[in-house]
This record gives sequence, C-alpha cells and structure tokens, in this order.
Amino acid sequence: MDDSNSANSADYAGALIIARKTSGVLVLIILLMLVFQLGLFFVARYKMEIDSSSVDLDFLKYLVGVTDFLGVALPIVLAIILLLSVLIVLLGRLLGVSRLVSAFVACAILIVLLFPWQAFLMNQTFSSDQFRIPGVLYTWSELVLRARLHPDQPMLELLYWARFVGWPVAAIALLLKVQHSSGKGLGAALRDASPLEATPIVLPPANP
Repeated sequence: MDDSNSANSADYAGALIIARKTSGVLVLIILLMLVFQLGLFFVARYKMEIDSSSVDLDFLKYLVGVTDFLGVALPIVLAIILLLSVLIVLLGRLLGVSRLVSAFVACAILIVLLFPWQAFLMNQTFSSDQFRIPGVLYTWSELVLRARLHPDQPMLELLYWARFVGWPVAAIALLLKVQHSSGKGLGAALRDASPLEATPIVLPPANP
C-alpha cells in the first residue's frame, strides 16, 4: 500500500469513526426519550394526577414538548449521518455498505413512526378526542386526555395499550436494529479502511 492509499484509508477511517460516535450518541438520546415517555405514561396512569396545575407538572409538560421536538429532529439527523456513511463507504469501496443501507432504511421508517401525526391529522386545535392514526410520541394534551382511560371493549383496550406501550416498544426495537446494523457496517468498513500494520520483528535475547 503506497503513501497515497494509506492517507486515503486513514481519512476514510477518521470520517467513519466520527460517524460512528455521532450516531451512537444520537441513538442513545432517542432511546432515553422513548423510555422517558413510556415511563411517564405509567406514572400518569397509576401514580400521579396530571390534570392539575403545579410547578412539577409544568416541568413535565415542558419535557414532553422537548421529547416531541427532539423525536422529530434527531432521527432526521441520524438518517443524514447514516447516508453520509453510506456515501463514504461507496466512495472508498469499503465493506459494510449493505448493513449501512439496512440501517438507513430502518431509520427512515423510524422517522415516520416517531412523528406525532395525531397532533395534525383531524385536529387543528390539539384538543379533539377523536381517534387519529398516532405517532409513537404523544403530546401533553393527549396524555392528559387519555392516560387514565379504561376502555370498556376488548378491541379498544387493545388499541389503547398498543398506542401507549406496544408502539413505543416497537420503536425501541427498530432503533436498536438501526444501532446494530450501523455498528456492524461501520465496524466492517473501519476494518477494511485501516491500513495493515507492519508485523513487529522480535529479536532474540542477547547472549550474556
């Protein structure tokens, strides 16, 4: 491997390391957001009244708004990072492109799932109690309206638990798939981009 190829490989490896660290941080933040919303639902349903006014509830309301915003923005940033990784791998003709493409597709699906569609479909005032196709993330108004509901029909109860528990768990599983596929792909690309290290020469011990 000549000096030019070694420099190119080192440059590709550096870019992929940055992409791997950035995507790992983004996945962790999104995972914490999903766990927070899942935990807050159980707290609101079984432990705490959330239809009153207090400083603590105002803070939780603010946090829910933050998770909704970041839940829309961060997966898009993650998808961009994965797309850049795919382009780097293709440009460098490195291994791992299939895994990275799989991670990018899963991330694109995750973007669609996380978007809070229920806040926009059939509800311009954010206060309608009609059923809408929901995203994984709920808004504060939806949590207040629905957290303590007890559906009286099996199908409605199934939809209720699927919305607040099943949907977030499915998103977490998809997010972990993104992390696993991207990690495998970036790992293979980094191994392919790293120049071979010279085998050290072991000298025999000197005779006394």
